[in-house]
Amino acid sequence: MDEHMNVINSKGQQNNFPENPAKKGKKLKLNIIIFSILIALWIGIVYSAYIYAKNYLDTAIANIRQDNAMNITEIREDITILSTEIKNLRTSMEDTGVVISGTSDVQSRIDKKLLNLENQLQELEKSLEILKEAPDAES
Repeated sequence: MDEHMNVINSKGQQNNFPENPAKKGKKLKLNIIIFSILIALWIGIVYSAYIYAKNYLDTAIANIRQDNAMNITEIREDITILSTEIKNLRTSMEDTGVVISGTSDVQSRIDKKLLNLENQLQELEKSLEILKEAPDAES
């Protein structure tokens, strides 16, 4: 029998003869090549996942920055509008304060003039009484 052939003995067990060293070397090289291919494939998958994740995150960050820029622009516009409205309100309040203080000045002036007119009216009444009495004195 050939040395490389498996022989089955009477108990049904297979006897393996030592393999040829050339076959063992080819098998080892084949295992190394397969292992190298698997490692290269794994590295390729990891790198592709990294690139995909990086692109996804960069796009998401760019979108967020763009939204933030638009929001900041809107907020600045709102602040400008509010600032203008506050200035207008302050001016209105100052004008109202002047009007109110002016109204109180006018009211006090009116009160003084009314008091003055009342005094003059009383003097005129006295003069009228004097005039009424005067014709009686003449007659």
